[in-house]
Amino acid sequence: MLQVALAIVLRDDMTLLARRPPGGHLEGLWEFPGGKIEPGEQPSAAALRELHEETGLAGGTAEKLTCVTHAYETGPVELHVYLVTGTRGTPVHHAGAEMRWVAPADLDPAGMPPANQAVVRTLCRHLNVQGKGF
Repeated sequence: MLQVALAIVLRDDMTLLARRPPGGHLEGLWEFPGGKIEPGEQPSAAALRELHEETGLAGGTAEKLTCVTHAYETGPVELHVYLVTGTRGTPVHHAGAEMRWVAPADLDPAGMPPANQAVVRTLCRHLNVQGKGF
């Protein structure tokens, strides 16, 4: 099973999303920054590392939000999801992908990868906000 760490950056009551690049798996959908957990790496460290590699944001504190398992046609994935606060810098996606800040209540699960939909519901419950579509 593929182990992935996600970083949900919270800053000024907004969260950061990036659009998946064209030509790849789940192209065009919006997602939270993150990526594969390296062998021997702690999921929280992977979330902060991936966040820095993908966006240039540095520092921050990672607090575990949830863990979600989803079976894609390409295989199962387990998402270790962290709320990240206190980051420094202005995000710039390393691959030039579009990024945007979105209020948690405005997150649209229908425009995100299927595994992220449960993450959005958990995030909205945690922050006590009413999300779209649920």
